[in-house]
Amino acid sequence: MNWRWLFGLKPKVLAQPPHRHYSITVVIPAYNEEKTIVSTIRSVKNQSVAIDRIIVVDDCSTDRTGELAAAEGVTVVRTHRNQGTKASAQNYVLDGIDTDLMVTIDADTVLHRDAILKTLPYFNDERTASVCGFVIPQRIKTLWERGRFIEYMFGLSVFKSAQMNAGAILVSSGCFSVFRMRHLKEMGGFKARTMAEDMDLTWEFLIHGYHVHYCPDAYCYPLDPPTFAIFKAQVERWYRSFFQNISVHRLRKNVKLAGFIYGYLLDSVSAPLLAFAVYAFTPHLLSVLLGALLIELFIIVLICSVTGLRIGMLRETLLSIWAFFVIRPFNFYLFWKALWKEWIVRDRLMVWEKGH
Repeated sequence: MNWRWLFGLKPKVLAQPPHRHYSITVVIPAYNEEKTIVSTIRSVKNQSVAIDRIIVVDDCSTDRTGELAAAEGVTVVRTHRNQGTKASAQNYVLDGIDTDLMVTIDADTVLHRDAILKTLPYFNDERTASVCGFVIPQRIKTLWERGRFIEYMFGLSVFKSAQMNAGAILVSSGCFSVFRMRHLKEMGGFKARTMAEDMDLTWEFLIHGYHVHYCPDAYCYPLDPPTFAIFKAQVERWYRSFFQNISVHRLRKNVKLAGFIYGYLLDSVSAPLLAFAVYAFTPHLLSVLLGALLIELFIIVLICSVTGLRIGMLRETLLSIWAFFVIRPFNFYLFWKALWKEWIVRDRLMVWEKGH
């Protein structure tokens, strides 16, 4: 077992430069993204590695998204009707792409200049199907943005790094991922059977024996929810998609992946129940619960501070940790609501909501 991830280091085999040149197409699905599409395109054009083609899939926008994208000199493909899901919008142009790699990026996300370059060494492994990067919110001002920032800092540094180490990444994030086209087409492209095509495809890759990697120094900067209403819509879709994906995949074919998924499920279900039991039935042990929270606070401050130093955002990290604990009860509520809707009453989420 390789423990280099504990110190933020890549496995030695992945610390090598790319073995060859890759042709690259970047696909940006967009629906009514006139406020952000230009900055997204320019961040792609500014990459330190050559990009062969940039395609904006204008999914029947009713604003100036397509017009502004075309003015940037990229290929704009307008769908004949709104595709309803991000998966279908991306599949709309898939057959026409013949490059080695395909990058998907949300139309409200910008990339660090070296983001794509940093992912290329992972493709030295011919079984690598996808590589995702480190996510940092573009704006970190409101409670919800600050809470999400710490979720990324802690979750990516600990949980996703552990998944990477075990070879069982739970999701190659849709906001920025790089795919080997050959393997992507072998899987039949992106599937619209759940509301999280990125998670669905990641699990498909792993179940079929392909490799999915996480690159901690490939930075992308999405716009995260600034308000509760937007936060709620996004997180509810994520959680409900998680349950949908468990329902459609044969997880027994990949024991490591199943271990992480069911471990996460068990932890999420048991944590609030345990806290309630301590409070309701043994109130004199409330101090034990408070002590556990203090230990957790120490761990989060320590891990996030180290990560904050690594990415040059220590001050913003320390100013945001409080928000992580404020939004946690909302996450628990939305998790249980998703479980109830998807698995108990079978009221399946069918409408794709981006969240903003």
